[in-house]
Amino acid sequence: MSLLVEKKGAVGWIVFNQPAKRNAINGEMWRGIAPAMRQFDADGEVRAVAFRGAGSEAFSAGADISEFQKIRAERQSVSQYDGLLDEVLHAIQDSRKPSLAMIHGFCMGGGLEVALACDLRYCGESAQFGIPAAKLGLAYNVEGHKRLLETVGHARAREIMFLGRRYDAAEGLAMGLVHRVFPDKELESFVDDVLRTLGENAPLAIANSKAIIEEYVKASGLPDHKVMDAAIDRAARSADYEEGRKAFMEKRKPKFRGK
Repeated sequence: MSLLVEKKGAVGWIVFNQPAKRNAINGEMWRGIAPAMRQFDADGEVRAVAFRGAGSEAFSAGADISEFQKIRAERQSVSQYDGLLDEVLHAIQDSRKPSLAMIHGFCMGGGLEVALACDLRYCGESAQFGIPAAKLGLAYNVEGHKRLLETVGHARAREIMFLGRRYDAAEGLAMGLVHRVFPDKELESFVDDVLRTLGENAPLAIANSKAIIEEYVKASGLPDHKVMDAAIDRAARSADYEEGRKAFMEKRKPKFRGK
């Protein structure tokens, strides 16, 4: 299968599995991401969702260009394709569970879009980033522009989009495309530690913060205080909040259950 969907303990993994094509994302893979996110959202045992590419050469080199003649040749098909991408990105962004991208090697175009939709991004020193739309004559979609602007600001977004050049891991870190960079051999161990921490922390507290942050970065309109207040109320009334307070007083590690 070109998209692997796996549950490993408290982590839902979504793996781009086309190593011979540097994990380029084809139509089947795009269509599989949103259902995978819904599957993990509904699973109370899953505390975080993580994305990676098979092997170590690429997270994803972007959308599978071999399919462009079929799915991006006409205006209607381009619109349908962009609609599918919007569904994918919102499935990641709108999830109440934290998402993480573990990036080895190439992270280009659509691969970078997926990574930017994730809450956390960590890469190895081999990572390379870029959006080559200008070199391919592609009209890049609205959601992709939005998340890029939110992450790096308009000045850097202009350079990324206008030049279509590649950036190495150090440049990606300086721009804010990733949170941290590690030697390639150390990346997976660090990510495992992060995912373990996400699994141990209170799910409703994380969901509360994610809901509020997303309200402030949404495309239009003022933050919806009803949405934010509801997220706060869920966490404040939870058994996890009581457990956190008891554990602090008893000087022990809390055991959160997401309830």
